[in-house]
Amino acid sequence: VCKIRGKDQIYCTDHTQWIPRDVEELRKWAGAYKNAQTRAERKEIFETHGVRWLSFWLLEYWDPTKMLVIDAMHCILEGLVHYHCRHVLRLDASASKDTADDLKVAFEWPWVPYSHEAALLDASPEAEPRLQEKHISAVHKIQETLCLSLAGKKSLTLDQMWTHLHNQSKKGALEFVIKTLGLSRKLDDIDERLSSLFIARAKKTSKRKDKAQLKFPEGQQAATSNQLIVILLNWRLHQPLSSEAYIIPTGTSNTLAHIQSVIRETLTPSWVNSVPKNFGEAKAGSLKADEWRTLSTLYLPIALTTLWGDNDGLPPPVDESDAGYLLQALDRTMALFQATILACRYTMTNSRAQAYRKYMMTWTQNLRRLFPHVREGIPRPNVHAAGHIYDFLLLFGPVLSWWCFPFERLIGVLQKINTNNHRGGELSSNEIVYCS
Repeated sequence: VCKIRGKDQIYCTDHTQWIPRDVEELRKWAGAYKNAQTRAERKEIFETHGVRWLSFWLLEYWDPTKMLVIDAMHCILEGLVHYHCRHVLRLDASASKDTADDLKVAFEWPWVPYSHEAALLDASPEAEPRLQEKHISAVHKIQETLCLSLAGKKSLTLDQMWTHLHNQSKKGALEFVIKTLGLSRKLDDIDERLSSLFIARAKKTSKRKDKAQLKFPEGQQAATSNQLIVILLNWRLHQPLSSEAYIIPTGTSNTLAHIQSVIRETLTPSWVNSVPKNFGEAKAGSLKADEWRTLSTLYLPIALTTLWGDNDGLPPPVDESDAGYLLQALDRTMALFQATILACRYTMTNSRAQAYRKYMMTWTQNLRRLFPHVREGIPRPNVHAAGHIYDFLLLFGPVLSWWCFPFERLIGVLQKINTNNHRGGELSSNEIVYCS
């Protein structure tokens, strides 16, 4: 839909950067995909430009940036609401109770994402030319690895981090990260642990007979990948070794018990669909989209507001106490739930669409700072995709007129039809009656 690419851009809420993709460029690369002679060519085109050939491209008016919609049912209800409840708030009886020492991510850093312009800016003569498209992802992997913890239960050793960097990176990617950090490539003032590790690793891979003569290239310019890794690890040792982040106690047994109590005791009209009374337990099974909608628009707002937003009739303190952090968690949670309520309305206006976007931005911004444990997981593309639903609300109106609930119901009906295990053969009498 837009030109935002890469996992590091998923949480970008600066909508001025959400530039729609050029349809003619998409059409050009779709044609190139069609005319490609090998699977490798097609794979490279898709990975680089994110487009394949479809028969729709034969239509001159075909514009996938406006004519392909993001389904709100899967994106918001089964995507973000599920993700927020299960993984962010950890409202799950089987969820692990992480502490700060258990976190793999030790700190956040304002990394510079790769671009050809940034790579060529003030490039040194010995630096490699700009990276090929297939190697650009290595930059983000290096940056992610450098933020991992070097102390604590779920930490890496220096040797393990070295191996991670060596296995997942190219020399040009290492050079780019070093340059954007403003580091010198001269091997000066290197931590003794790194120089010793450099020699130990060199002895394992060297074919020289006089391995005892191997020395660390002190004072030289880093030229090889391993020498560049030394520069980065030396910088890493001057950053926090482990996370000191505070884990908000949201997923406690008391919280889950309170939610279950609200579900059991709340009186609702007959047209409100039921949800599992043992929500959060394994026996509740996988929740359906409609159950997530009912939970996020009815039961969870009541339960969490009465639990985290009420301090014996007074508002909770706005400080760094448990109650203060729980209030911040409630604010973020309610922003997502308010966006969900607006998206599920039967009518849509410009002001409601604007409010939907505002609440989604409120939920997204600083999400990983407030809930540091989510940094470990894979970034969810739904976080970015949900922002584009705003555009489709303006184009097509309420999501009820174009989401996937009707199709899911039809699939459910078809799945219940008795086929007598026939596949492409004789139809059962039930099918004949149904089709007629």
